[in-house]
Amino acid sequence: MEKLGIEPQLLLAQIVNFLIIFFVLSKLLYKPILGMIEKRKKEIAEGLALTEKMRIAGEKQKEKEEKLLSEARREARNLVEAAEVEAEAAKKDILAAAAKEAAATVAKGKADADALKALMEKDVRRAAVELATAMTGQLVSSVLSSADQHKLLGKQLKELANTK
Repeated sequence: MEKLGIEPQLLLAQIVNFLIIFFVLSKLLYKPILGMIEKRKKEIAEGLALTEKMRIAGEKQKEKEEKLLSEARREARNLVEAAEVEAEAAKKDILAAAAKEAAATVAKGKADADALKALMEKDVRRAAVELATAMTGQLVSSVLSSADQHKLLGKQLKELANTK
């Protein structure tokens, strides 16, 4: 080996130095570094697990929100439908009341018109009777004598009394 330029004592010293450095590094540096690497791996794994949990919780929360939103929409739709039904019923009630009121107004108007018609007919008859009386009075006074006038007047009064 000496021919190759390798000295056995120096080689042995280097092997011993290498083993000492290897032992010191493995005990003092390698194990703590591996421990830190393992610790970091665990922290990363825990972070990934936590991230996955948060993602799952977020999805569940989103599903709950969608469910609540759809339920709220359904309730709103039901409220709108109930309000429409109620409005339709109120519309029917209002129309019925309006029709009833219109019928009452028409009936009152008819009754008022009939009463006015009867009053007018009575006034027309009275006026016709007064006119006929005046004309008859003028005609009778010019044609009949006073005795004939009294006789005719008595006869007419008796007829009027019988017709009532």
